Amino acid sequence: MEKQRKIMMGISKKEGSPVKFDVKFHDNFFKDLDKLSKKDIQIFDKKRKKIIENPQRQKYLQGGVHCYREPITKNIRVVYFFHKNILWFLTIGPHDKAYAKFRERLHQIKIKYGLESDFN
Repeated sequence: MEKQRKIMMGISKKEGSPVKFDVKFHDNFFKDLDKLSKKDIQIFDKKRKKIIENPQRQKYLQGGVHCYREPITKNIRVVYFFHKNILWFLTIGPHDKAYAKFRERLHQIKIKYGLESDFN
């Protein structure tokens, strides 16, 4: 898991274009990644780069301000949130589980980093 974390965090530095957002991951995001196949992780990496280029490229997710979802495969979704200059990857996994987890994880980030007042 630690190897995946270093790979995922370090890739943005190797990409040629400047990153518009600081990219962060929910504390449990890498546990979600560990449950995916190697092929799904490779697809996610390609999609992650596209998300960083344009976070609003996919559909807005109801129930969370500034939350979006990106299909990875027919059944796998990544849910992310961006606010100001920070892009947070919240969860990845089968769409029913990802959608069920994202609100809880979004709430945890808002509390931990004092963002809840920005949305009232």
